[in-house]
Order: sequence, then structure tokens, then C-alpha cells
Amino acid sequence: MRFKRAASNPFFLNEDVRIERLSHDGRGIARHKGKILFVDGALPDEVVRVQVTEDKRRFMNARAREILTASPERCEPECRHFRQCGGCALQYWSHEGQLSSKQEIVLDQLRRFANIAPEHLDEPLVSPPYGYRYRCRFAIRWKKGNLQLGFREKSNNAICVIDHCPVLAEPLREIPGLLKSFLPTLKSREAISHAECFLAENGRGLLLRHIRPLSTGDQELLREFAASHQLFLYLQGSPERIDPFYPVVSDEKGHEALYYLLPSSGLKLYFRPQDFTQVNWTINQSMVDQAIEWLNPKPSDKILDLFCGLGNFSLPLARKSGHVTGIEGSQSSVDQAVRNAELNGFDNVSFYRTDLSSDFSSESWARERYDIVVLDPPRAGADFMIGQLSRLLPDRLLYISCNPATLARDAGILASSGFKLHRLSVMDMFPQTSHVESMALFIR
Repeated sequence: MRFKRAASNPFFLNEDVRIERLSHDGRGIARHKGKILFVDGALPDEVVRVQVTEDKRRFMNARAREILTASPERCEPECRHFRQCGGCALQYWSHEGQLSSKQEIVLDQLRRFANIAPEHLDEPLVSPPYGYRYRCRFAIRWKKGNLQLGFREKSNNAICVIDHCPVLAEPLREIPGLLKSFLPTLKSREAISHAECFLAENGRGLLLRHIRPLSTGDQELLREFAASHQLFLYLQGSPERIDPFYPVVSDEKGHEALYYLLPSSGLKLYFRPQDFTQVNWTINQSMVDQAIEWLNPKPSDKILDLFCGLGNFSLPLARKSGHVTGIEGSQSSVDQAVRNAELNGFDNVSFYRTDLSSDFSSESWARERYDIVVLDPPRAGADFMIGQLSRLLPDRLLYISCNPATLARDAGILASSGFKLHRLSVMDMFPQTSHVESMALFIR
């Protein structure tokens, strides 16, 4: 097989490529002259013509330029910005196909890197394929005074200007168009650098980041804009500070009162625009319900919840157990978790700020004994923590993963400590994307 090079990189292969399977990040895998070929936009068993974008010693990266034999799971993307926008890159694939593949990716990583298979494979937690996203950040660029608002393009830093985004929850879908019409009317418009929209149970919110102070006149226009579209408007003039601008929503103690619900647990969780919340409320509720079902905590159980955030798992588990200890690296998140516990009437929870990437063996909570550990680490996983926790680990550990590779690595570490992977379920947190989330229950 020979290369047919274009005048400059990238170049084209002059023979067709058959896709064997998918990589862990959703790219098609083929082989060429002993090298692995990763192909964006290709599905298993498809025959494609490809354009190579990067040629390394052991592998090549490429993109599909023509589909010669299409998979029956291939479908037409719903978003008209699909071919340019860098988000939602799997829209050409049926929702069922995406879920099946994500499950196989997790199982494959566990087989390859830990030689482990779950004793019980539960059905995936399924989200609506579109309209699921309750939070979204838009990039803003002003080019010769003209507004560019949207998302980053594929493979570069340019902005794909959008007027429509089908993964946004319905109440948020008009926000891009409203901003494109309104922001150019501001005198200090080029001070606005980012916009973030979000949905709470009690309304829609908008956060505007600005790099210079906004004039009094512009502030009045912003108030009128927020009032006319019934938006909670927040302004961020520095990385450290976000101010409620209009209207100032507060509870009886003067705290901001944006909230989301966990109906099955009868909980109302308050948050601020800067707090981490799951963007997919459907899956978040299902995820919490499944965690409680799998763990089946008893009134006497003591639970340790690592990376507890605002109490998303801690408080529902506290409904069923004796005591929950939540650990989080952000002091502001700890403060918010304490507030959520108070406002929901809990007295059997404790929250502590601890940097879980450093040595925490001297912390008072780390000297306690627990019946259950819940672990929801970042993409880097939890190998360092598992090593430190070895003395604390009880018979049940629930691991919430956003990265199949680090889940597999950590599953191997847990297996060497006497744990078996009892149950596994993939969670459809981000349909139309290559992100893979899963829940794993380990039993000693």
C-alpha cells in the first residue's frame, strides 16, 4: 500500500480502510502497514476513505472523508452546525449504537488492563438523546466589532458561530439568539468575554464574564434584558468573584437560592453559578437512585463520600444511613454542602475540606472506620487515594467513573487488595459525545 500525498499535510491514503472496532475515545480503529490507524467519524465494519492528519512512528490519526460502506447504525446528525462545531461529535451514530459501544469500551478496558469482568452487568442508565443539557458555556470573540458567539470548532481554536443547539434543555435553547441580538447594543460590549447559561428549578440563569468594568448605562440595559426575559443574571469581573446582578435571589438567611431537586430523596440542593452540578439532571437522578439501590445502606452504616461536592450523594445516602462524612477539596463547595444539609434538616452528616491529591492520613476523618466508601474522582482516577485508603476500605466501595482507562487501572489495584467487581453500569450522561461515565460496585 502506498501513500498519495497532498501538496502538504494532511495527506490521503490511496486505498480504502475497513474499521475493525472503536478506541476508548470513540474513534474507529484500522491497521495500515503494522500501524494502528485512528479514524474520526468512522464506525465499526465501515469501509471509508481517510485523510491522515498525523503520522507517528507507531500510529496515525486520520478523519473519514468518504463513507463507502456505511454501518446500519449511521444516522443523519440533527444539528446543522455538526460538521463545523467541536461538540457532540457522535451525532452521526444512533443513540443505541453509542450506548452499546460505550459499554463495550468500559468492558474492554477492564479486560485489557485489569483482566477483570463484572459479576453483574446492569442495563445502562439512559438519557434523552437531545435536550438533556442544563448548563452550557459559550465562547465569545469580538472581531472588528462584530460578535462571534458559539463553541470551538473541531481541531482548532476558531469559534463556530451558532444560532441553535439541540442538546440544550428546551428553556435554554433561545439563549444564543438572545445574546447575539442583545450584546452588540452595549457600549462596552467588547468587555464581555464569555457567557454561561444554566437552568435551575426556579428559573433560567445567565453568567457574563467581563474583562473591564461595565458602564452605568450598560448595567441598566442588562437589568432590562434580564427582566424582559426572566433571567437570573450574574456578572463576573474577576476569576475570584461572581456577583448576583439581577434579580438578587436569596433565601431567608440571605443566601442565593438557585436549586435543583432530587425528588426520590425529597431533597432540594442549592447551588451558585460557580458550583459544579451535573449537566444532565435525568441521569443525575437515576445515578443517585442506583447508588442507593446498589449500596442498600442500613441505619447503622457509616459512609465516607470522597469528592462530595454539594452533597449530591451524601445527603440522599444520609436519609438511609447512620452518618455520612463528605470530603471535598473546595472550601466553597464544603460551605455549600453544609448549608444544603442544614436547609434539608440533616444532623447526621459532616463535611471537611481536604486536598485528596496529597497525604491526608493525619486528618481526623481518615482515622475513622466506615461501612461504605463512595468515590467520585476526576478523570485522573483514584490510585493515589486508594493506596492511602487501604486501611479504611470497608467491604463495599462504589466508584463513579468518568474515564474508562483510569477505572480499569484502579479496578486492578482494588482487585489486588481483595475486591471483586460485583456490578457495573454505563451512564448516558453525555449523549452524542465520546465521554463515557460508569458506576462500579466493588465488594471485598
